[in-house]
Amino acid sequence: MDTKVLKSINHTYSYEDYKKLVINFAEESNTSGEQSEERIAATSINAQRIKRIDKQCIINNDLQELISKITAKQHWLIITESWCGDGAQCIPVIAKIAALNSNIKLELVFRDEHLDLIDCFLTNGSRSIPKLICKDESTDKINFVWGPRPKTIQDKVLELKKDNPKIAHDELVKNIHLWYAQDKTQSIQSEFTDLLNKINLE
Repeated sequence: MDTKVLKSINHTYSYEDYKKLVINFAEESNTSGEQSEERIAATSINAQRIKRIDKQCIINNDLQELISKITAKQHWLIITESWCGDGAQCIPVIAKIAALNSNIKLELVFRDEHLDLIDCFLTNGSRSIPKLICKDESTDKINFVWGPRPKTIQDKVLELKKDNPKIAHDELVKNIHLWYAQDKTQSIQSEFTDLLNKINLE
């Protein structure tokens, strides 16, 4: 893709600022992007999810060791929205991974404020979020793109949809978050281990 799109972004959030914003939205019955009762309710739940995962998530030793070996400066940019359930489940984990090495700069942007950006990183033609773009700061090369959810959970979503083509959205979401709870962040940590290993081998 043309990295000019990445360079044209004029406002980003640190993880801590993003977390505070989501919590403030929840307290004020607000949300990012288009306002709706559903999205406001989702933002409120996500604020609690983010707090819980921040407290409970521990990055495994193999991934910690791998992260410690990164010497090239990387820019990790996450595209998300405060109402995004997968974002609430995954972004706190990604933030903990990035925080382990000062060579990784993590920033977040809202999807609906950057449609030209998300349109460069569609998932099967959809503007699915969250999406993480990992870029090498010295070469501008995109090392990898991750998202919108761990493959193991995505496979379960596709299987459930196949077996229950008329499944209600609320029921699907309930199952997704049950899988996240059972997984305990292991799938996303495993995927980042694989992604970072591939960078080191290149």
